Amino acid sequence: MQYLPQSLRRAERALPEEEARELMAHGIYGVLSLCAPDGAAYGIPLHFAWDGGDKLYFHAAMEGKKLDCLQHEPKVSFCIVGECAVQAPHFSTTYRSVILEGEAGLVEPPEEKKMALHLLLAKYTPGEMKAGLQYAERALHKTQIVRLTINSWCGKHGFKTP
Repeated sequence: MQYLPQSLRRAERALPEEEARELMAHGIYGVLSLCAPDGAAYGIPLHFAWDGGDKLYFHAAMEGKKLDCLQHEPKVSFCIVGECAVQAPHFSTTYRSVILEGEAGLVEPPEEKKMALHLLLAKYTPGEMKAGLQYAERALHKTQIVRLTINSWCGKHGFKTP
């Protein structure tokens, strides 16, 4: 997993890697961008959980457009945006974002599915872990987990205008 701030056109907008990691750990949602079988673009907002390494997880139904797209083309992009505010009247925006590129696929081993669901529960409902894990265990057979293996990523920010 390579952090590539040099890939930005405007290097002064590169988010320090530690801040980018913070956004990956605590961002509320991201947008998964895929290529549909008919060649159309498809983007969908999703909750996600990061394992702290090179993997991001999200859940899905057992069938649907997202899975059709992933089966067609596993290469994806995922964008997380945090703290976004328009700076009027300067026609600028203050924001932090992270863009990940990688390959996504379905998680098959039950142990990895349970680990991914644990990450999601710990992130979004930490006060309900016991009930959440019980529910996850009962629903495991009808829950699909998608693993995004991150190849490269970059963080970017917009400055506050004085």
